[in-house]
Amino acid sequence: MTKTLLVGLDAACWEYVNPLLEANRLPTLKGLMETGVWGALRSTMPAWTPTAWTSIITGKNPGKHGIFDMVWRRPGSYEFFPTNARMRWGSPFWRWLNEAGLRVGLVNIPFTHPPEPMDGFLVCGFGTPNSAPERTYPPDLLPQIERQFGPYIPAVDPLFLRTAPPDEILRVEREHQRRQVQIALALARSQQVDVLAINLMLTDHANHKMPDMERVRQAYCHADEDLRRLIDGFQPDNVMLISDHGSSRLKGIFLLNAWLRDRGYYVPAPNTSAEQSAALNWLLVQWLQTRYGLKGLPEKVLRRLARETIRRLPESIARPLWRKVENHLPFAREHVRYNGQPDYARTPLYFGSVYSGLLYLNRADREPNGIIPPAEAAGLAREIADQLAQIPDPDTGEPILPAVYTAGELYNGPALNNAPDLILDGYGGAWNLQMSHYTPTFEQPRNRYFLGLGHRRDYGWHSRDGLFVFSGAPFTTGPATAAGHVMDIPATLLHLHGVPVPNDYDGRVLTETMTADFLEQHPLRTQEGDGDEAIPLEFLYSSEEEAELTAHLRALGYLE
Repeated sequence: MTKTLLVGLDAACWEYVNPLLEANRLPTLKGLMETGVWGALRSTMPAWTPTAWTSIITGKNPGKHGIFDMVWRRPGSYEFFPTNARMRWGSPFWRWLNEAGLRVGLVNIPFTHPPEPMDGFLVCGFGTPNSAPERTYPPDLLPQIERQFGPYIPAVDPLFLRTAPPDEILRVEREHQRRQVQIALALARSQQVDVLAINLMLTDHANHKMPDMERVRQAYCHADEDLRRLIDGFQPDNVMLISDHGSSRLKGIFLLNAWLRDRGYYVPAPNTSAEQSAALNWLLVQWLQTRYGLKGLPEKVLRRLARETIRRLPESIARPLWRKVENHLPFAREHVRYNGQPDYARTPLYFGSVYSGLLYLNRADREPNGIIPPAEAAGLAREIADQLAQIPDPDTGEPILPAVYTAGELYNGPALNNAPDLILDGYGGAWNLQMSHYTPTFEQPRNRYFLGLGHRRDYGWHSRDGLFVFSGAPFTTGPATAAGHVMDIPATLLHLHGVPVPNDYDGRVLTETMTADFLEQHPLRTQEGDGDEAIPLEFLYSSEEEAELTAHLRALGYLE
């Protein structure tokens, strides 16, 4: 029986890989390219893990599988919850392989928790609470793993990621990935699977957390070593190496929240009097203690006097005072005035997760407190999109957003009604789009909305173009004649194993990567797809698990 190794080299892109290939620092990848075919792999929009990997899993566009973000919006509400596998529409590729008699092993494939029954094994990874009781299928695999390898932790501790030195983060993340590789190989041997799929996330996390490119390059070299271990240990007939998206480096953040607020498209909820007092007190602590080094009783007395005085100033005096303060603490007054939540009774827009670039219109026919009439929604979306598309980079003058899409331009399927109304393509750019309530810090903005990295610990983001390398007898050699798309991966994998491709896939078989002999002996076949899909079961985490997942996504820069 043919064996295939499917490896996700998370966030890998040719811009990062090519210099390392030229320096002979990626011998395993270079060897696969010498015997196989390679090219660019286009990601979904948005170009990030939950959306892209769900398209890899289902072969469908987000309008069909329903995963647009790190968080999932409950239809007909303003509630968002951490994304998980039960929120996914569409059969995963391993179900089709299982039905054809093929056993599949999965390790660290993102957002596969909670685990589902399958013929083979599943070890949940990214997107799984460390405290979740069920982290494998079959369930009895977890004690087996822990007897051999110690406690199984799906993800590195988020507090560590936010506070540890870069070299320590790189070391711990490298060891975490090495153990996942060991687990995958041990289970592949004991479970005798035909397809082994594993996602190596070190390359992505290094791009986010490492301040310099040399450490990012070291992460790629470590991943290349892990790739060699997987090939040597599993002995596959075919290797499919893919990335869910590419990578880019950041110059700073664009305060999208403030930009939209200044134009009336976003209305935040006002702070109560007590909340305003607390926010002002926090600002004065920053000003007196951090800026001027005042401590003890004198600082406390001065802070109290300043707080009470500022709150009673007439607007004619307060306005120029705040303007001077904001030369050092940008958006300080807005921080005092507003909290971090939308005023749903007044705001035209609200947001998905912090850096997603996903905007939802507060529609009267969809949201509980919607204010946008359905007849005006399309026009408002286009108006906002046109203005966003004209925002210039303060350094180059070029637009910071290559494109702004409406949901109908990107998606189709049963989940379209729950899709964001505007999708901002900031991927590959130098500025992260921050949509959360901004906490002022002592830094000088490039202009009103652009801030440098400053105290932040997220140095890289995503780009739209990833990569693929396929190696094995069915594949051609040399550069591919066309780019692929992440949705094409399951169709190509199924065809490689003689399994008909579901007719509701949006992806296709990448026939241009396959030899004429293989295609002649294995003509394309299709089978009935999912048909009328049932709405997925809602699976919500406990408050402890939700807090844990949120902290981890925040540590990686996905949430604020």
